[in-house]
Formats: sequence, structure tokens, C-alpha cells
Amino acid sequence: MSQQSVTAQGWTPAPKPGLIPLRPLGFGTILGKSFAALRHNPKVLFGFAVVVQLVVMVAVFSVVGVVSFATLSRLDTVQPGSDEWLTLYLGSFAFIGGAGLLMGLFSVAFTAIVQGIVAADVRAAVLRETATLGALWKRVRPAAWRLIGYTLLYGLAGALAAVVILGVPFLAIGLPTGFDSAGVVFTVLAVLLGIGCLVALSIWIGTKLMLVPSLLVIEGAGLREALVRSWRLTRGRFWFAFGIVFVIGAIMYIGAQAVGMIGSIVTSLFGPVFNPTGMTEFSASAGALIGLIITEIIVVVLQSISSVVQSTAGALVYIDCRMRYEGLDQDLMAAMERRAAGFDDGSDPFRPDAARAVRAGFRPARPAVPYPLPPGPVPGYPTPQGYPGTQGYPMPQGQPGRQGYPVPQGYPAAPVPAPAPAPDAATPPPSFAPPPPAAPIPPAQQSPWATPDEGWAAPGSDRR
Repeated sequence: MSQQSVTAQGWTPAPKPGLIPLRPLGFGTILGKSFAALRHNPKVLFGFAVVVQLVVMVAVFSVVGVVSFATLSRLDTVQPGSDEWLTLYLGSFAFIGGAGLLMGLFSVAFTAIVQGIVAADVRAAVLRETATLGALWKRVRPAAWRLIGYTLLYGLAGALAAVVILGVPFLAIGLPTGFDSAGVVFTVLAVLLGIGCLVALSIWIGTKLMLVPSLLVIEGAGLREALVRSWRLTRGRFWFAFGIVFVIGAIMYIGAQAVGMIGSIVTSLFGPVFNPTGMTEFSASAGALIGLIITEIIVVVLQSISSVVQSTAGALVYIDCRMRYEGLDQDLMAAMERRAAGFDDGSDPFRPDAARAVRAGFRPARPAVPYPLPPGPVPGYPTPQGYPGTQGYPMPQGQPGRQGYPVPQGYPAAPVPAPAPAPDAATPPPSFAPPPPAAPIPPAQQSPWATPDEGWAAPGSDRR
């Protein structure tokens, strides 16, 4: 039976769920809805992500290319091997590195904005709303600088961790040994171990903090509050969230490899088009250039899809964790029913309730006990007192019961009434007085027209 809402104006059908069912989500549901979100609002999600990726790619290649050409072309005016040539050479690479760093920050900022737009669109899709890009930006704009700051802080922390973990082997092992044969072996092993630790650390921290963009945009939380809440909400859901990210990353990786193969095939096919009579240097370079352009366009499209899907998965994991730990599904159902009935008060159902928000020391609830119960006491649950069962619990001795079940402890038995005394032969039986005679019934009053009964005889009888 579907839910219903009854209002003063009459019967109103229950609202249909939006992008996801309003209940705790499973692995397959989040994985499927992460890709299905592209169909919910493709003009905003896919179109905006593709445009942003194209703008970022063109801007990065243009700036880095111009700086590289301007700085490296000056080396032709100086004699190679001179002191001036070495100075210009080092300065050129310093300028190129600085330009690459600035454009990297530019790319990170736009990537953070894409994550915020996707989180805002998932919020609207859950409530069955189709928002425009302007409406989504209106929700993202207050948290835009926090999003960019978090993304830059996360990237800076990763770079520092990489420098420390990978630079320590060179300073602690390589330099003291002079990079001899044993020193090189130990340095390589230490670097490999450091890479493994760095990967494990990045996976752990990245998964624990994957809800931060959704918390910044959907809840409007501050950066510190978002970091703390993401760490607490993912407690008990770490492997679930990591599995979703891993599967989506594997799918995107397979797609990128397929695109690389297609690009190589297209590159080999464009050579005969430019020079049908034979392969020349121009035809080979032109075919390679066209194949590279087509491959890069397809890569941009795949990167756009990947960024949208990954951000959608993070937003859905955030909603699932809040449904499980803070009862968000009940708030969403109540808000949608109010809107369907025409009593929308404008409140935000995603705003966390301080009484139900996860706190320090929070631990997820224990998993449900399997049914039927296994024999013996269930781990983590006290043994029931006074109600021994038949699944491994000992039966107490000396307690009367019915069909093997003793009387519960702590409850007094029902009082038994005393038996009636046996009759004594010497005691005369009780006498009972006869009832009084009934009053005579008066004769019925006869009608004045009635005649006395003189004896009636049937015709033909011998009675006269």
C-alpha cells in the first residue's frame, strides 16, 4: 500500500521518490545512480563539466606553451656552454615550472567548483527538483572559496607527504653510503616501501574525507566542521565507500585505455588520406596530429564523465551515511509530503539536527543477530535469566514447569484456592421450606353473547 497524505483540501497522493529511494542505500544502488545522475540534468552536469575541462585544458596548454617558447627561444642568442647560457637555462625551467604550478592551481579551483555543482544537483535530484545552472551556482557560491581552499590544502598536504616519504630514503640511506651498490639497493627498497605507504595513506585519508565537498555545499558547514563530520560519518562505512570509488575508477581506467587504442588506430588511418601515393614526413606528422586531437577530445569527454560520476558517488555516500546514522530519510519524506500537500514552510531538510548528529566516540550499531539464532549464547548479548530455551541454554533443576519450561524467576506463582471440606454423615442435610402455593388464576370473563356449553356432538354421532 502506498503512503498517502490527507489534508483539509482532500486526498493527496504520496510523493514519488526522486533520484534515489528514501531509505539506506546499497552498493549497487549508489553505483548505478552515480551514472544515472547524468541523465537527470545532462545539460548542466555533462555540459558544464565538458566546458570546464575544455577551458582548463586550453588555458593550461596555452599559458605553458607561451611561457616555454618565450623563455627557451632566448637560449639561441647565447653561446651554449657559457655561464650566461646555464643561467638562462635554469631560469627558463624555473619560469616554466612556475607557470605550470599556477595553471595547476587554476585547474584545481575549477575542479572544486565542478564538485560543488554536482553536489548541489544531487541534492535537488533527491527532492525531485530540476535546477538550472544559475540556481545551482547560487547554492555553491557561499561555499566556493571553502571548496577551493580545501582542494588546495588537500593537494599541498599530499605533495608534502610525498616529499617527506620519498625524500627520507635519499637523505638517510643514499647520502651516507655514497650510493654504492648496497646503498642503491637499500635506497630503492626504501623508496618502494615509501611509495606503498604513500598510496595506503592517500587511500585512507581520501576515503575518510570524501564527504567534505558535499558537507560544504549541502549543509553549508565550515571547513573544520566539514572535516570532522566527514571523518565521523564514514566510520563503519570505509570499505563501502572505498569500494564504490575503486569500481568507478576501474571503469574509467578501462575506458581511457580503450580510447588510447582507438586513437592509435585513427592515427594510422589518417596517413593515407593526406598522401594516397605514399607515406611522407608531412602525411605522417599530419595524421599523428589529427589522431592526437581526436584522442584528446575523447579524453576530455571521459574526464568530464569521470569527474561528474565520482562527485555524484561522494554525494550519495554522504546521503546514505546520514540516513543510517542521523535519520535523514525521515526528514526527506516529511519534507516531500509537506510540499506535495502544499504546506512547504521553506525549511531545509538537509540541515543537521544537533540532537541526532554524530558525536565524538560515535560507533555504528552492531549488526543484526542472524535468524534463526545459533546454538549457545549469542556473542555480545547477555544470557537471558529465568527463561532458558532449547538452543543450548541449560535447564535449571528443581523448578516445576510445563513442557520443560520452568516458572519465570522473580514472579510469584498464582495462589491456589483451598479445597472444599468433605461432607460429614452426622451433620443433617439442610432443609428447604416448600414454596408457597401459587395464587388461583381468575376465570376468564365470558362474553354476554356466549351460550352455556350443553355438550356439542358431531353430526352423525349417536350422542343426543
